[in-house]
Amino acid sequence: MSKNLLQQIMIKTEEKKKRPESSFKLDGLVEKIKAGYTNKLVPKEQTKYSFAPSTIAYSHGECPRYWYLAFSGATFEDNSDAFGVANRTNGSKSHDRIQQALMDSGIAKIFKKVDKETQKEKDTTEFEIRNENPPIFGYGDGIIQWNDKEVVIEIKTVPNEGFEYRKNSGKGKKAHIIQILIYMKILGHKHGILIYENKNNHELLPILIEVDDYYRDYINNTFDWMKTVRASWMKNELPTKNYRANSKICKTCPIKNTCDAAGVGVVKIASLEDLRETM
Repeated sequence: MSKNLLQQIMIKTEEKKKRPESSFKLDGLVEKIKAGYTNKLVPKEQTKYSFAPSTIAYSHGECPRYWYLAFSGATFEDNSDAFGVANRTNGSKSHDRIQQALMDSGIAKIFKKVDKETQKEKDTTEFEIRNENPPIFGYGDGIIQWNDKEVVIEIKTVPNEGFEYRKNSGKGKKAHIIQILIYMKILGHKHGILIYENKNNHELLPILIEVDDYYRDYINNTFDWMKTVRASWMKNELPTKNYRANSKICKTCPIKNTCDAAGVGVVKIASLEDLRETM
């Protein structure tokens, strides 16, 4: 009986394999969806008026020539692929969810902002961060009350592999550390917290960033570097290139074409110093 049943299952499986191919084709569907992610990524003429903490430590953000040209006005191109756009959108939605949880927990400082879709004011943990000299403008993810102190936080969503590395090492990513150190210096905070979320299972990992002598010197030097770059723009002195045209930094730079057409430059300014590990 069991043998006959097994034979029947095998016969039905073979029949399924031999089912005629459908004339209803799905060829090109994935490519069409991907195009939906990227078809609005058109070049834009923009002028930056301040340094952005979220950019300063990433790739082209360490390049003095990038900031000079951004201050002068440049054509910005978003070279993200469909995966990059989807990843960015997913990160934004995760931020909203975590920020709502922080507000609901009662530990977050509440700010007001106008919702872009409804044009109505709503509660948020997000806040503006500003500095005059050097000019800095950005948005922090939140400020919480913890251990009887106000502590600035920055939320980052990462894939499982990156999350496990942060979890095992106890270290934040260098660019994330620089970003939150900028916030901490402007706000006068000694403590900051990087909150990582695992994209796979939503596990959370807080990593404490505490100002020590090295972090203090590093961020002070970073502010001095921004002042130097800004001064070169005010004096109309274009920095020379610090990278080969085929370097990763140049290839992924959103204003590469503007930079290529800008000339060789007249002043040498070193790129932003790398942050070394302190743990």
